Amino acid sequence: MKTIAAKLFASVLFGLLLSSAVVATDYRYTKIDVPNASLTIARGINARGDIIGDYLDADGVGHDFLLHDGVYTNIDYPRGAGTALAINARGDIAGVLDDAEGAHGFVFSDGKLTKIDYPGASATRAFGINNSGDITGQYTTRFGVVFGFILSGGAFHKIHVPATDLTSLHGAEDNGRVMTGDVVVSADSSIRAFVRHKPADIQLLDPPGTIFPCSRGRGINERGDVVGAFAIVNTPDECHRPNHGFVFRQGAYDVIDPPGSLDTFVFGINDDGVAVGVFTDKNGNLHGFKATPKPTAN
Repeated sequence: MKTIAAKLFASVLFGLLLSSAVVATDYRYTKIDVPNASLTIARGINARGDIIGDYLDADGVGHDFLLHDGVYTNIDYPRGAGTALAINARGDIAGVLDDAEGAHGFVFSDGKLTKIDYPGASATRAFGINNSGDITGQYTTRFGVVFGFILSGGAFHKIHVPATDLTSLHGAEDNGRVMTGDVVVSADSSIRAFVRHKPADIQLLDPPGTIFPCSRGRGINERGDVVGAFAIVNTPDECHRPNHGFVFRQGAYDVIDPPGSLDTFVFGINDDGVAVGVFTDKNGNLHGFKATPKPTAN
């Protein structure tokens, strides 16, 4: 009973705090469901509006897809299974590839797959790729410590947010300097989304309604808008579902929850402010979605 009461209180508190928050934008939501799929997740969107993601077919087999001009196409990698996580304006795709040697980042461009491995790492994962071709992600040292990285101009650069136990980098603007991701803060084990403007200028993000910090940063566009998800929790152990999506722009938060969603996660955003992600409906089914900002009246 105590747990139920606590969750009810948190839900009411979220509503009260959200009502006083600055919600700057209204959105039009569009479902993204691959035909005959049992679930669909939208992971990234580029400047042309192309969307990448993954789905399970009727037999429970996973595939990556590209949605271009309303047409779904499977993405077939030359070296086995991968998970597409980001796409840039050129159509280059970055993601994670698992094989017998472990986890690798990858870039898939013009039909060619290139593995990304941070030097000396036991595992590498690529989460983002910008229009300059910079790749962002995380790597695990042989001691099990996780750091973020950006691969720019052929060189790897370690990204570590001070006073944290883990740094994961998910996206960077085309200048390769303004970045987003999430960290585990050493002092309280909280998971926090962040924006890194430069090494000494890091902003932790706390969306509206947050009780104990629990937020994750995913995509960033050239306007500096950041997307991700957050949950209303009381302890770090509770930092999981249900989530609400968010867009953080110009110092304000837009809460992203498609109608009927019980759990929402936003993964990507393009320069037009169109965000994509996944939501869970009342029957427990997962759907991809696109959230398009509605024009504001002059």
